[in-house]
Amino acid sequence: MRKATLEKCDQLRFTIERSDDVDSMRSLWVSLEFKASPTFFISWYWISSWLRIIGPDVFVCKVYSHECLVALGLFVNTSSTRHKILNVEQLRLQSVGDESKDQIWPEYNNMLIAKGFEKEVYEGLIHFLSQNTEISWDELLIGPIDKKVLTLITSDPCQSVERWRAPSYGVDLASIRLGGQCYLDSLSKNTRYQIRRAIRKYGKDLSLNVAQSKSQALSYFEKIAPLHLRRWEASSGFNNQYFTRFHQDLIERCFDEGVIELVELNVDGEGIGYLYNFVYNNKVYFYLSGINLDSDVRQKPGLVLHALCIQYHLEQGAELYDFLGGDARYKQSLGKQTGELFVVSFQKSVVKLRIEQFARGLKHYIERNTLGNDV
Repeated sequence: MRKATLEKCDQLRFTIERSDDVDSMRSLWVSLEFKASPTFFISWYWISSWLRIIGPDVFVCKVYSHECLVALGLFVNTSSTRHKILNVEQLRLQSVGDESKDQIWPEYNNMLIAKGFEKEVYEGLIHFLSQNTEISWDELLIGPIDKKVLTLITSDPCQSVERWRAPSYGVDLASIRLGGQCYLDSLSKNTRYQIRRAIRKYGKDLSLNVAQSKSQALSYFEKIAPLHLRRWEASSGFNNQYFTRFHQDLIERCFDEGVIELVELNVDGEGIGYLYNFVYNNKVYFYLSGINLDSDVRQKPGLVLHALCIQYHLEQGAELYDFLGGDARYKQSLGKQTGELFVVSFQKSVVKLRIEQFARGLKHYIERNTLGNDV
């Protein structure tokens, strides 16, 4: 396929081409990571497992400033059928449009961009992709992305449609450390009391064990599976072979790099809870947990597990403990809202999508008015 290029503002040059050369991608990606401030989900650790296990057919978008590479993104061209009759050609950033393959759910799923070029890249990206005649698409889907990234994207000539939104929560460890506090002292009086009372009840047999080897990490991951399945049932990722293979691959390849963390809450020799975290660029990303539902819920095993892990990372010098997206009660109790995450589609002005948006707007209008009449 001939490489498509487009000059933008005489400063940035965008290109996109199909590629299956993983070695070349690795070299470019790793080099650019040093110039960017990526989250774990757009680090080569995550991206390489995605390429290995999900195996997408990708288009590599490269952005240059005076022949210097300043941005990279991997796009997948796919078809989606909505409402049983509406066929939509999609271009997706680092996702494939298959629910089972996308269940690994990367958050902060942005372009990889060198520091200082974020605004210019996002201003020119959609204009470039919409002008490219070699890739056919009706809508571009990006996300989950932080609201700060979303505000940088210039959607012209497309219409932006919000597909998903959730608040994100975290713990500002740097601020707590600066104030000379322990983590529990930063919490509300009620939450602090509940956790301290639970820790006292557990007594001296309570311990937090951080996996020290790859084999121990994989063992903890296996122990999470039945606990997660029991809690989430059919919606658990552990029902999905792509999900389990992806994370086993990630742990196998990356644990020794220090970016994978599995933690056990142990009481009297028995593991009653586990956390699966990513540690990258001095930030901790909480990904999932497994809590033994047979344990005494009055002793708050989930809160205690997170509190001990957060204090551990406070002492280790991390800047942020990120709960990622979702408004679960425990996230609100243990952290503060740090932002919002969005999945957004940018739609070309095609008749079928205009009709879909009109129908969706009409449905929402009817629902709002019906609700108002029922009050």
